[in-house]
Amino acid sequence: MIKSSITDNPRNVSLGEKDNFGIEPFEKGLTKFIENSNTPITIALQGEWGSGKTSLMNSLKRNLSDDVGSKYHAVWLNTWEYALMKDASTTLIDIVTGLIEETSRIAKLDEAKTKQLLNTLWSGLKDTTKVIAKVALNNSLSGAGAIVDTFATEGKSSISAIRTELEMIIADCIVKDSKQGFIFFIDDLDRIDPPVAVQLLELLKNIFTLSNCIFVLAIDYDVVIKGLEPKFGKLSEQNEREFRSFFDKIIQVPFSMPVSSYEIDGFLKESLVSINYINQENANNKKLISLFSEISNLSVGTNPRALKRLLNSLSLIGCINSFKTISQENEHLDEELELLVNFALVSIQIAYPPVYRLLSLHSAFEKWNENVALQMNLKQLDDQSIAKLNNSEEFDDEWEKVLFRLCENDHYLKKRALSISRLLNTLKKTIEEKGESIEDIISSIISLSSVTNLEAFDKPIIDYHRGNFLKHLRNLILPQLRNDLPKIKKLIDVQGKRVQSNAYIKFTAKDWGHCIKLHSHPHEGEVRLIMVSDKWLAPVKNHKSIESSVKEAGYENDLKMLEEDYNSYISKHAGFSASRFYDHIFVREGCFILDIYSYLTLPNIDDFYNEENVKRTSLVIAEMYTFLVRLEDLKKNVWAYYKMK
Repeated sequence: MIKSSITDNPRNVSLGEKDNFGIEPFEKGLTKFIENSNTPITIALQGEWGSGKTSLMNSLKRNLSDDVGSKYHAVWLNTWEYALMKDASTTLIDIVTGLIEETSRIAKLDEAKTKQLLNTLWSGLKDTTKVIAKVALNNSLSGAGAIVDTFATEGKSSISAIRTELEMIIADCIVKDSKQGFIFFIDDLDRIDPPVAVQLLELLKNIFTLSNCIFVLAIDYDVVIKGLEPKFGKLSEQNEREFRSFFDKIIQVPFSMPVSSYEIDGFLKESLVSINYINQENANNKKLISLFSEISNLSVGTNPRALKRLLNSLSLIGCINSFKTISQENEHLDEELELLVNFALVSIQIAYPPVYRLLSLHSAFEKWNENVALQMNLKQLDDQSIAKLNNSEEFDDEWEKVLFRLCENDHYLKKRALSISRLLNTLKKTIEEKGESIEDIISSIISLSSVTNLEAFDKPIIDYHRGNFLKHLRNLILPQLRNDLPKIKKLIDVQGKRVQSNAYIKFTAKDWGHCIKLHSHPHEGEVRLIMVSDKWLAPVKNHKSIESSVKEAGYENDLKMLEEDYNSYISKHAGFSASRFYDHIFVREGCFILDIYSYLTLPNIDDFYNEENVKRTSLVIAEMYTFLVRLEDLKKNVWAYYKMK
């Protein structure tokens, strides 16, 4: 039966849930190691939140204690449940109390004996009353350290008494029940406040280092680092040894969750089919599944929780779209390409929000340039960095350098910059192999994923059909343009039959002569219309700038006059904005290319259909056309010079 979501619950082997990530060899190896370990011993399952630590502990518990004839009694303690709505001191005391109570229950200790054991614990803590009161007063987590220190010094006799008593209770129990020992599973340490987690580790070390006892802890080493900062300061090369020494003192065997070894192809394929994102024919396409897996690895990675969030987001988008009428904008698309691009965009949205935000504003990522970098307030690169990036396959193109600069602004993106570049290059190659426009495909699909976007302080996203909006607006503008430019009215027409994220207006008999592109995207809770065109103006040759190339040809004054006129024209059109003359220059095939770029932002699409706004927009487009004509004349003169040279 098809379900709309993937549950985020840890794998429960008792219910027959299968191993989806190929972790069984690690699970069996750990089981064998524990069965043959000398005690006491503490094993840490290390991994980031959502990496599968609880699922692995469930499997270990099943293998070691749940089956008939198993070798261990198991105590499972979820520290998160004990920490809810409690201060640091109460959390620590309640967790240790819980462990003692559960051990007593398994050993079938009578109530009086259990109470005596707990009284010994609490009497050891009687000297911490002032510390606890101070912690509560200051609401300070760092005070938890004082609790442990006081207990460890003032309560030495109590610790010794508790350990002796517990050791005897456990020894008697395992002889009576023909067991090998007790195994304690301590879960969710990475969900409680780091200083409390560290103090808990110290308490467990002081009290439960007992014969016949094994501790298996689920913890993220980063939590230990944060928890030790009040003691050692921020982690640095100078004090890293102190952090590691503390961890080594508590943990005898570290086991890092083998996330990079997870086999996700099968899991992805089965899950995508189960949520009805792909059909069986898609699932049998090995290349498609391989691309899904590659995109996942380069974005959300192989963390099970991140993968499930991705799948659930895709399912939600699919459910919403099932109630929408299929649009002309997307009906021509290759089905598998649309599935793949949508998968990639949702993956980027989850893993790299700043990159997703930039894609939503400038979907033609292979055209990202200095102007985009300026809009995003990205730092300039020095010459040494540029030279280094030019020798890197992932960052040698202009757009890749913009991406690099974006990543430099964010600590996490900086670490993942290579993966992000490879992901976008995979997307670029896949789209271009299908003969599609990157801008058209990204623009037409990215709006689907906006419903699952989550960013602080976001303004509401305007939901509108870009293709229909641009097509309708162009139909309104064309008659007005013919009035504004009567000498060429018979030449003004649509260019290209299909309208996705761009609608073209041409001013020549042939396509791709003088033309202006209409583009649109949501902007800060409103709708932005962009009018843009370009002109291949001057050869690069040995020149570093377009001005230098034109100057050599002897047309420097013509270029300056064009610049002055262009930079002042937009001031005549209230509400419109435009790039400066040299804002949009890039190099392709040995030629300097200059973009002219104007835009208008209004509250909603209906405002653009207003007769007055249609006339205003037409006038701006008409004037942009006159600049295209002047630029074309300049281009002919400049190229004539270089051909004769």
